[in-house]
Amino acid sequence: MTLFTFAFAPLLFWLGLWQLDREVEKSQLQQDYDLRAVAPAMSIDAVDWEREDLAFLKVSAKGEFEKTNIYLLDNKIHDGSVGYELINPFLTEVGQTILVNRGWIAQGASRSELPPIPFLEGPVEILGTIYVPLDDVFLLSGVEEAEEVQGPKVIQSIQIDTISADLAKKIAPYTVRLLDRSPGLEQANWQAVNMLPEKHRAYAVQWFAMLFALLAMFIYFGFKNPRLTRDREIE
Repeated sequence: MTLFTFAFAPLLFWLGLWQLDREVEKSQLQQDYDLRAVAPAMSIDAVDWEREDLAFLKVSAKGEFEKTNIYLLDNKIHDGSVGYELINPFLTEVGQTILVNRGWIAQGASRSELPPIPFLEGPVEILGTIYVPLDDVFLLSGVEEAEEVQGPKVIQSIQIDTISADLAKKIAPYTVRLLDRSPGLEQANWQAVNMLPEKHRAYAVQWFAMLFALLAMFIYFGFKNPRLTRDREIE
């Protein structure tokens, strides 16, 4: 019991603190999102991509969506239906290429049948927010990026370097998620944070409760003297 307690008590304590840190982080992200949601949009061509505070920055861009080299981000669910997020390269008026997330589209009639891609003709002005991933993407069994011979390419994650090499051009380091009523948006399928701060607090309470239970068991069995118990049984 002593070895078990010394092995797991620090781990449970660390997990509880980690969840509390995640709660603070998610709360700050939500505040940043709410503040930037009401701020005016900045031209995408004026963005300094080296800044560290790009998350949720509202941007606008004039240019055209490319009709080739379309990407479908796999394994996306919307209202219980399976589909993809449509990642479409966008060429701005000054020649900058950015990856625009146009939202969720349903998969085809079967897994092997890709959905038709809705294209936009001519120059448009889009409005969106810069998306900066919080964590590394987890891929099952080290899944590689899947390529189609023709048509859209199904990908398991957005790897900027890989897509840049595929397009044979330099692209912005982060994607832009379209906002409501922006040209090109299909179905918005995202939220500011993937888990509410309250859930992290609840997980922290669970870890601390397990720690308390472990310490209680350690104290109980520590004060319960096995030798005295055996002496009573002999008497």
